[in-house]
Amino acid sequence: MQGKILISAENIEQTYGDQTILDFERFYLYEGEKVGLVGVNGAGKTTLLQILSGKKKPTRGIVKLNCDPFYFEQFGTDVTDNDSYYADADYTEAGKMGVSDQMWQENVSGGEDTRIRLAQLFSSQRAVAFLDEPTSNLDSAGVEILKKRLEEIESLVIISHDRALLNSICDRIVEVSFGKLNFYNGNYDDYLEQKELQKKSDYAEYENYQAEKKRLQNVYRQKKAKAKTVDRKPRNITASEAKAISLCGNRKPEDKARGIEKSAENVLKRIEHMEVKEKPKEEPVARPDFRLTNPPKNPIVIRGEHVTFSYGDKLIFDDADFMIKNGSKVAFVGENGAGKTTLIDLIDRREGIYVVPGAKIGYARQNMSQINMEKTVLENVREVSIQSESIARIILARLLLTEKDIAKKAKDLSGGERMKLSFAMLFVSDVNLLILDEPTNYLDIPSIEALERLLEEYEGTLIFVSHDQTFVDNIATEKMQIKDGKIVPIS
Repeated sequence: MQGKILISAENIEQTYGDQTILDFERFYLYEGEKVGLVGVNGAGKTTLLQILSGKKKPTRGIVKLNCDPFYFEQFGTDVTDNDSYYADADYTEAGKMGVSDQMWQENVSGGEDTRIRLAQLFSSQRAVAFLDEPTSNLDSAGVEILKKRLEEIESLVIISHDRALLNSICDRIVEVSFGKLNFYNGNYDDYLEQKELQKKSDYAEYENYQAEKKRLQNVYRQKKAKAKTVDRKPRNITASEAKAISLCGNRKPEDKARGIEKSAENVLKRIEHMEVKEKPKEEPVARPDFRLTNPPKNPIVIRGEHVTFSYGDKLIFDDADFMIKNGSKVAFVGENGAGKTTLIDLIDRREGIYVVPGAKIGYARQNMSQINMEKTVLENVREVSIQSESIARIILARLLLTEKDIAKKAKDLSGGERMKLSFAMLFVSDVNLLILDEPTNYLDIPSIEALERLLEEYEGTLIFVSHDQTFVDNIATEKMQIKDGKIVPIS
């Protein structure tokens, strides 16, 4: 039984200039519900969250709030007075979030800022929490703390690309797609299962539609052919003989022909009035020819022995050993500051770490410095590609970059689109060892899942760092933990 309606939004439309972002009939949030909003970047998730929380008034429609909402923004407010900024954060809650010592510091890191602002949320006595990407800048430990605290909140609406978080806390998923809202009961995995069933159903409907259309088209052609045959006089007889034969019958040939013609036209009308079923879109299946990268044959491609490294007085690695097998997909895990990015930087520079000569490293950097911002997406890809152009275009499509996107200059792309371009450039280049540093940053869930499919097929060696636990679990064949200056394989 559903509880009290906390928020109702009806006949909502949100436009910016000529562009309609949202156009849906209704959304209700019931007491005790935890709703996850999903959809591609730019679909309107943040706009919807702002409308539902009362932060933004829609172009058209009515929103009623029967609650006192708290809104957590993806990016914190730019302020200079930290005392006033964090004043609402209870010291106890800050302690639970692990940032009680940072409460009154003049400068805090992005992760510390996120934790302090979350402490504000948990200190609030308001009924409903609205959260926009609350896991941004949080390490794995921070995400686990957040997950436990969100489980204690009774009602919330959340946008997150962390699928493990959505699975843990949500009991309903709302997909924002082309301005409309699609509702799914359950968590994120339940949503995926329902989407897959819907896809199979759509495909079955499409096949039935095609079969029936083909059957009716055959009937139409047969009737048209029969009408011509009936209307034609028999061979080897004169016109007067054909007329005499027709007089003996009940109907004239031309009348029979007209009747069959009419029947054929009725079949044609049935075809025209059939409900059209579009073929469900399928992802292209072609993949790059990895042999063109001339991959190394060595069973071990990277070896670190007695690795020691420090920044000034801060020791990062202390006599650490590790090795990476050819073709493996290795995730480096550990808390913020443990040395994950430092290690992949050392591997990339081959500094104190042995990398086989045949390994050609491709590093997807957070600053995306490899992209020429003045060139188009396709021009950037062509510049590095050793694959055919058709393969390059398929890789771009598989990363959800459309024909319209690939004609844009890189400087006009969003952060997520630039990230996908950098991946595409790696997949079609001559590199055979990939290094990815937080590859899911800036990406929406559909883009993360598209990247996962390409990485699962990737035939080379992959090293990556990610706080996205689901991404790590789906991709990694091995995990190595960086802790207390050591690099230790974990099961």
